[in-house]
Amino acid sequence: MENELLRVGVLASKGADIVEMRYKPRDLDVLWHAAQPVLSPAEYVPTAPLAAGSFLDYYAGGWQEILPSAGPGTTVLGAPLGMHGEVSLLPWDVRVICDTAERVEVEFSVETMRTPFRIRRRMILESGAARLRLEEDLHNLGEESVPFAWGHHPVFGPPFLAEGCTIELPPCQVEVPAYSEGLKRRFAMGGPSPFPELAGIDGQPQRMDIVQSKESRSEDVLLLSGFAEGWWKLRNAARDLTLGLAWDARAFPYLWCWQMYGGHWGYPDFGRSFALGLEPFNCPILPLAECAERKIARFLAAGEGLTTALEFTISD
Repeated sequence: MENELLRVGVLASKGADIVEMRYKPRDLDVLWHAAQPVLSPAEYVPTAPLAAGSFLDYYAGGWQEILPSAGPGTTVLGAPLGMHGEVSLLPWDVRVICDTAERVEVEFSVETMRTPFRIRRRMILESGAARLRLEEDLHNLGEESVPFAWGHHPVFGPPFLAEGCTIELPPCQVEVPAYSEGLKRRFAMGGPSPFPELAGIDGQPQRMDIVQSKESRSEDVLLLSGFAEGWWKLRNAARDLTLGLAWDARAFPYLWCWQMYGGHWGYPDFGRSFALGLEPFNCPILPLAECAERKIARFLAAGEGLTTALEFTISD
């Protein structure tokens, strides 16, 4: 999909992943691309199954849709679900809605295998705007109420991402969740604290809104919540370029922030990754079964549906 300003590559055969987000005036793809190649699950069989699921075997960076579970693997209503659920590993159907000089609109859709969900995503580019709009609807095709975790997993990297880039958010709270316990962190466990400061490992306040160098060799996963409006901006002042994402905070009241500044050794990164994920979700960073047990999971009743939309922009 493309217009005068953006070229967007979507891999329908694997999760409808967005694998290219190129700002054409600069010939700059702003997404992060991992060292491992982009492969369809039909083209690669792992040498051994992972207890956590296969997401990382096929994770090549970019932007994934995450459903019906997020984060750690879990079992819900008898359905075992690996890390980040089902839809990012499934092939999606594709239908071109509109293809003119003024507007390009393509619909992607999929039904999950172990759970009874159907999701449709319409991706829209309009002439003259460096803006991608995603219009989505989700339905429970089952005959009982089912909990779900849902979110978007966009991750950005070089050459756009660099030391000194800054993250802007509306007023909100930030914390270090239990998920981060074993990471090579800059920040101490705990919170929440008012964005953008958190206690560092040394106990001194540190800002989480300034991108560090890869040489910092750190990895932090942070959870942000409590914002009245859903939006973020990621600025690279040296390039005079800003990325932005806006979403409905009622649909996605949490933002997961993955700060991977060269700090993960061993599988799957081996110290090679420099990336920043700014990911709207409808749940905290917990297994879906635990969210349901603690009554913080969203449920869809039998036959129920919901709709939402997101807009991604690039500006200079």
